[in-house]
Amino acid sequence: MADLKALLDAPIRWQAAFTDPDVRDLLEDMQANILKSHGRHHAAHMALGFAGMAADDVAAVIRALGRHCTSAWHQLRTNRRYPPHLDGGPVRCLVLGAGGYKALGKHARMPEGEAFRAGMAARAGILADPPRQAWQAAGWRDQAPDAMVLLADADPHAVTRDLEAVERWLDGTGVRILVIERGLQQTRRFRPGEKPEAVEHFGYVDGRSQPIFLAEDLAREEQSVAAEPKDKADPGAPWSPRFKPSQFIVADPNGRRRHAAGSYFVFRKLEQDVRGFNAAEDALGRALFGQDAGDDLLELAGAMIVGRFEDGTPLVRSRKALGQAVPNGFTYDGDTDGAKCPFHAHIRKTNPRGDVQRQFGLPDASGDRNPIMARRGMTYGPKRPMSRDGSEFADKGKEPVQDSGLLFMAYMASIEAQFEFTQQSWANNADFVRPGTGVDPVIGQTADPAQRQHRFQDGHTPGATPTTQPFAQFVHLQGGEYFFAPSLSFLRGVGL
Repeated sequence: MADLKALLDAPIRWQAAFTDPDVRDLLEDMQANILKSHGRHHAAHMALGFAGMAADDVAAVIRALGRHCTSAWHQLRTNRRYPPHLDGGPVRCLVLGAGGYKALGKHARMPEGEAFRAGMAARAGILADPPRQAWQAAGWRDQAPDAMVLLADADPHAVTRDLEAVERWLDGTGVRILVIERGLQQTRRFRPGEKPEAVEHFGYVDGRSQPIFLAEDLAREEQSVAAEPKDKADPGAPWSPRFKPSQFIVADPNGRRRHAAGSYFVFRKLEQDVRGFNAAEDALGRALFGQDAGDDLLELAGAMIVGRFEDGTPLVRSRKALGQAVPNGFTYDGDTDGAKCPFHAHIRKTNPRGDVQRQFGLPDASGDRNPIMARRGMTYGPKRPMSRDGSEFADKGKEPVQDSGLLFMAYMASIEAQFEFTQQSWANNADFVRPGTGVDPVIGQTADPAQRQHRFQDGHTPGATPTTQPFAQFVHLQGGEYFFAPSLSFLRGVGL
């Protein structure tokens, strides 16, 4: 019989659960959305407070909610029954913050980790976050949530029904509903005849470069990477999407089954000033290519900020959007001076693909790969109008300035070594990967305007003149917390 450590040492083949009792035990006790994104375009995230409640009452509430949570086993089985354009019904999850474990008292052991136990607001100095008092007024500013319920479905009305049912049931229990964040995934159709893809509000494909630790998904992705055209300037081994589950999943200290496991979960509400970002993007394009620069050159300027074109084409591979399946096996081995894709570009800052190994002379790429998280975010805010063919947002000049953005969500084995390291040492570090790089222009946070100066150059065109330009902050934290996604055996049996 395999123990949990052995199961998490290699990508998990979920279909083995039909014959392997150890894999079945793991998947039946693990919550959905960890191994694989739930994939629903509508969701509600309900933050809860347990202040003033007795530990037994808190345990009773968690048991009741836990009975309705979706297992990884159920998620994977039901998704398999449906065609690719449909999902497998509702997904329901429950995560607990440090306050939730404290409220449980003797009924639960607190998960490890200084960051988790302190909570996200207390780590503002490490993350360069604004203080809690500067967060949005509704809910997040008042107190740290003790728990969060996630409800997701393809049908927004189904999410609303689920949400209202939970609200009615919680009424009278003593639980306080602090805030409800509705998620609505924005999409665009980049290639005629193909299904729309998830994008964030700035218009760029979102969710690529994901670590994969589910064997069935990994087989498809590795075949796709192998089929990608080779870059003549980068003939080396492609970037691998293969990761060990132990980078994202840990033993649940309160689990009741042999393979009880969970994951640390970071939730951040990031408001996007879309109109400001688009205007700054266009201004950069005109500074680089002249006042009469066309849309293609303005899009190139945007790719220098993000590291990809809007359709996902990596800037290191092309000077223009290719309008084809997005390559994901690229590295920066053929762009070691950061000429084609700037070192400050968002996707290079947060997934350096060999830059760390090369810059610091390390024996392997673990320094590039170990901080990677399993991202499960989605957009929030009103649905934006689209062009007739669904390829473009149709609100030029009226793009949202507030009340729209990204609900950043990610699972990991260590908040300190993954999320906080990425934000502090990579995104916010003006000297990563080289001195004078500047902070990440998308999610980087700094009080020093000089660290928002970036060097831009059309590295695909020999002799192109570089320019140094500031790029303001257009993404602002409005709330969030650190949580742990416990095993179902704990949720359904706590206090008994």
